[in-house]
Amino acid sequence: MTVRKAKAKKEGGWPLAGRLAAIPGGYVLASLAVACLARLLPIARVEAVTTAMLVFFALYAVLLMWAFAARSVLRLWLWMGAVSLVLGVILTVSILFGGRA
Repeated sequence: MTVRKAKAKKEGGWPLAGRLAAIPGGYVLASLAVACLARLLPIARVEAVTTAMLVFFALYAVLLMWAFAARSVLRLWLWMGAVSLVLGVILTVSILFGGRA
């Protein structure tokens, strides 16, 4: 009985933060990756978008599994934030300087 109480006390509000990182955070991260991929693939626009959308489903599934398996929610948020920032910068630079016409 004390193990359950200790575990519940240890988790606190982290399960909600982990779920928020996994579901909407994973969606944002996968969307940014797909947008970068669609703009930077050196193939026709329609094929690039189709390829990127197919990659999205696999990437989002992997991100969800990884996020729910993470031991530290803080590391999860930091990692997802850093990768989102890098992908956002790449996407912005690509839009501003014409990655795809």
